[in-house]
Amino acid sequence: MTSHHSIFIHPGHPVEALVADVALACGGRLRRAVNVPADYVASLSNATLELEMEHEYEEDKGIPFERYQVVLTVRESNSSMEQEAVISRQIFHELATLRRYWLVLVFDLQTVIGTAAPPGQSAFPSARKE
Repeated sequence: MTSHHSIFIHPGHPVEALVADVALACGGRLRRAVNVPADYVASLSNATLELEMEHEYEEDKGIPFERYQVVLTVRESNSSMEQEAVISRQIFHELATLRRYWLVLVFDLQTVIGTAAPPGQSAFPSARKE
């Protein structure tokens, strides 16, 4: 399995607002996905983004993945991890400046690169109620 950068996002609703914010952050257009496990995809000049509105990841290495509704995966077209990291950080930064989402940027679901939260909130969102 190939390693990628992912941005976990909470909350994931309203869906239309999140999709618009991600599109603005990446400078591309997200469209409904067909024949892939993601709900939305965006093709950039050098990467593909996959937005999943739900995921089944649970806490691992101290990262409470289950507290985030949505995951955005960045896949660099030429398998350049350096370029993928640049794209991921740029999108993360753009989403963080909106100040309305909890975010965690990770590499390979193992390494936290950055976190962001709405003003006055803790680094990770509260545990989700079932």
